[in-house]
Amino acid sequence: MKKLTCLITLFLFISVGYINAETMASRKKIKMKVETQHHQRSLPPPCPAEVFICGNTVDLIFREINKTAVVTIMNLDTGEAIHYNVSTNDCSISIDLGNNQSESNYNIELILDGKAYTGEFTTNEI
Repeated sequence: MKKLTCLITLFLFISVGYINAETMASRKKIKMKVETQHHQRSLPPPCPAEVFICGNTVDLIFREINKTAVVTIMNLDTGEAIHYNVSTNDCSISIDLGNNQSESNYNIELILDGKAYTGEFTTNEI
């Protein structure tokens, strides 16, 4: 009976690992850049979050828990803001764009600690 339980546990562990690997492989990182003044000569700081698109879901994973994050997603083809969110004390945010969003070009803006970071993505890239 112990062998059967161990085999079932091992199978579940491998299955979950495979599902997570598939999800990780199918998501694409969105390159975020900081909005800076042109007169600055130093390199811009890295974005304090990693942003990914997987199908119609945008995931933001913060390097540390943020105080306040403002996220805006705009459809660049229509000019329509399709998502606006203010969150506090989160380590990640997941945004479902919905099945009704067409394959379009989008802009994401993230405001943290008074700095704006932007990136562009297309939902049909996946």
